[in-house]
Amino acid sequence: MPVAFASGTSAKAHKRYACLKPLRNALHQFAWQSIQRENWALLYYQRKRAEGKSHSMAVRALANGRVRIIRAMWLKQRPYLTKTVLVAQQLHTGRAA
Repeated sequence: MPVAFASGTSAKAHKRYACLKPLRNALHQFAWQSIQRENWALLYYQRKRAEGKSHSMAVRALANGRVRIIRAMWLKQRPYLTKTVLVAQQLHTGRAA
């Protein structure tokens, strides 16, 4: 999650430095590899790039989504199924439209 930084008249966001860097790197790599294996992940990445996000920002957004999926799998004690992700995306898109 970005951290806001302001000094004088300038303001920007930078990545959080106080984190588990190996975990952050693992999630980044996991998201990047999922782009190459999962069609929905590639489409999500391309959508973020079309919105003007940089490569790193798009992969980070995908990694955040993957963390939500992993958490749901853990809480529900269910395995990962691509079909489940696609159904959830359709439900979310229906509400957002």
